[in-house]
Amino acid sequence: ASTRKNLLFDALGSLTVTLDRLKSGGLLGFYEISIPYDDYGSVVTLALDDYSSIGAEILLSEQNISCDGPMQALMRSLFDKARIKCTVDTFFIDPSTTRQDDYNPTQLLLSLSNVSKM
Repeated sequence: ASTRKNLLFDALGSLTVTLDRLKSGGLLGFYEISIPYDDYGSVVTLALDDYSSIGAEILLSEQNISCDGPMQALMRSLFDKARIKCTVDTFFIDPSTTRQDDYNPTQLLLSLSNVSKM
């Protein structure tokens, strides 16, 4: 289990470096990586606020075009390099409202589950 955690932390470290660069370039606002303590690293959540390409990703998902956006592709690439497999679910969130009429997502939420060593 500790080898898996080390691989996971290495991949998340690389992801953090990349996200910091994207943030400094103005492509996203705040980001948060969350690993619930009681899941022992089998679940990871990545939240990106003010993510610049969210509109294009929403449009593709609404048209049932199945393709990863840049963040999903980046995350998968880093995890593949670290030899970690996982299931990725993507959610588009508007933290300011739950009203469907006013819904304007600004946050991309990636939920990684079943995280394990390849």
